[in-house]
Amino acid sequence: MIEGFTVYDWVGVVGSLIISSGYLAVTRGWVDAQKPGFNLANLVGAVLILVSLYVRPNVGAIIIEVLWLAIAIYALGQYFFGKSRR
Repeated sequence: MIEGFTVYDWVGVVGSLIISSGYLAVTRGWVDAQKPGFNLANLVGAVLILVSLYVRPNVGAIIIEVLWLAIAIYALGQYFFGKSRR
């Protein structure tokens, strides 16, 4: 399986690891989900996965990554430009 990986596959793997690491960090209490670091990790991870999905499309995966990206952008916008900044 790994011997057939392309650079784009590895980009997707790195994106998955970034998102998973962010989720682990929040669930363990290492990172505050209300701070931008968590959502930046989600944004970067989603972009990397979308790059890999451009080469090997999968509609279901594309939809979830676009939603993940939109949520991260919204959360970052609220943090930096929203009225309830912490």
